[in-house]
Amino acid sequence: MLLAACANWFGEGDTAADPDDSGLAEDSAAELDTGELAADDARVRALTDLPTGDSECQPPMLVRFTQISDGDTAYAQPESGGAYFKVRFIGIDTPELAHSPDPAECFSAEATAFTSDALLDRLAWLTFDAECLDFYDRTLAYVIRGDGDSGFHNRVLARNGYASALAIDPNTSFEGEFDDDVAAARREDAGLWENCR
Repeated sequence: MLLAACANWFGEGDTAADPDDSGLAEDSAAELDTGELAADDARVRALTDLPTGDSECQPPMLVRFTQISDGDTAYAQPESGGAYFKVRFIGIDTPELAHSPDPAECFSAEATAFTSDALLDRLAWLTFDAECLDFYDRTLAYVIRGDGDSGFHNRVLARNGYASALAIDPNTSFEGEFDDDVAAARREDAGLWENCR
């Protein structure tokens, strides 16, 4: 059922391109464990316990993250198999890595490394809000690992100063929570709020 939902995102017979091997997260990957404990945690978490948007466009999906593009974007593959696809994390915006001709933004490397350490080659749930794809055909999702708010990766990025809040209709179910997380990080001069003045 979940694999069929993923296939519907790309259309019959279409597949997403495999991620390129840019090496962005290779150093972090070497330091990570196999992710088996994280995988077990993700598998046993009850679907009814996952934070989801008010109007889910798709049911939750268990995925393995295979490449980290930056702090708020990564490639994933359904655990049950299937095509790789690009995921843009809803509700937040991390600083951008360098894209010619634009230089890297302050704290972009740190945000990318944080997401890589948390997600690369690990299982996590994707949950959804009202709209599943953006203009660039990226899957829009909340990323959930473990229990409670400490496992809600979008919020963890905001709360620890790796991201600002970014509300884009209609995916605004957690807008207040993201705003609160960023406000707390700013008050504490966490992450980019201390380093990027």
